[in-house]
Amino acid sequence: MTAEAVPTPHGRPISVAEFDALPVDTSHRYEIENGLLLVNARPAPPHSRAIIRLIGQLNEQLPPEWEAFAELEVELVGRSPRRVPDVVVVPVDVDEQVRVRSEQIVLAVEVASTENSAVRDYSIKAGEYAANGIAHYWVIDILEGEPVGLTVYTLDETGQYRISQRVTGVAKVDMPFALTIDLDSLTSRRGGR
Repeated sequence: MTAEAVPTPHGRPISVAEFDALPVDTSHRYEIENGLLLVNARPAPPHSRAIIRLIGQLNEQLPPEWEAFAELEVELVGRSPRRVPDVVVVPVDVDEQVRVRSEQIVLAVEVASTENSAVRDYSIKAGEYAANGIAHYWVIDILEGEPVGLTVYTLDETGQYRISQRVTGVAKVDMPFALTIDLDSLTSRRGGR
């Protein structure tokens, strides 16, 4: 498969068609945010470590028809129609799709590793995911100088998220599944260093 070079729009809105026609670039992560192209560097090692470890913990505990995946492109409605959550839990058969739809996501997770990503994850993406009916959303923060924390967002009957208190250490949740997450192990180096 060959990709043609498509000019990247700067300073003007990007359409879904233009976004979907962008050439594959594994050195960056592309999303549409508020109608504009958002280009982020690939996650740094601590961020990647947290994603990989979380996926391992989730997949050990999820029912067999569900699977956790890293960085799948998601179709949303609204001004940010293409997002790439750090982790999504979706039916196992999505491996046949180019991207997943919001209604397939039982849990979306973002890892906040910088102040900028924390603002985006706690506020902007929370609003977008709620508006798209994603019932369960987690933000795991791995900010320097703080213990790893988890904030759980649960969609209520009004379509708004109820936000839990941030927890550290070992987190136990019962929705969307009964799960236990060892938060400290998400960022610890191999060999306990």
